[in-house]
Amino acid sequence: MSEQARLERRYRRLLACYPRAFRRENEEEILAVLLACAQQGQQRPGFAASADLMKGAMRAWLRPAPGQPRNVRMAIRLLCAGVPAQLAFLITVVATAGTVRSAVARGYPGPVAAQHAVNVNLVIDDVGVSVGIVVWLVLTWALVRGRARARVSMAGLFVSMTLSMLVAVGQGSAVYAPADLIAGAVVWLIALAACVLLFTRTSGRFYCPEPRAVSPWHGTFGGM
Repeated sequence: MSEQARLERRYRRLLACYPRAFRRENEEEILAVLLACAQQGQQRPGFAASADLMKGAMRAWLRPAPGQPRNVRMAIRLLCAGVPAQLAFLITVVATAGTVRSAVARGYPGPVAAQHAVNVNLVIDDVGVSVGIVVWLVLTWALVRGRARARVSMAGLFVSMTLSMLVAVGQGSAVYAPADLIAGAVVWLIALAACVLLFTRTSGRFYCPEPRAVSPWHGTFGGM
């Protein structure tokens, strides 16, 4: 296989991240530009080109639906901003895990059960935040597409996050470092603002449009 063929195949793998309709209309044109700009002997996409393609794929998937009101657009932008905020939260929890374990070891030098409980709690948090990021992304995509159930599911996710925050605040420094609580509070505030915007009257008309009234004479004269 030639060098250009290898490069083309790898570019096509990146372009596969785009929606099918977008690829049908633009894939060959984008691919031609990418290959024309490639350096002599290049076999792999560069980091900058790969990053641009991935950002373009995200924008294509999150492209606003026709007739999307301003409140919905603002909510979706907040949810998009919430993805890096959740990643920062996950990184913070992982980075401060050692500090939390040390604090528990100093406070409870004897009981091994307390330290074991903290370790289990930290693992559950790592898994829970990772799953939450995936759910957040899926719900954001569904909200962009105007799925009414996604709005209800987002409210359910927010309730779950609220309960988790209350538990975390109750446990305090026994399980969480202050940085964990701050990062979690930022994500919670983003979710709160997004849910408020999603449940305004204008947003409700977008996700649950009222059925158009049918004239009583429509059926009588429809077949004439």
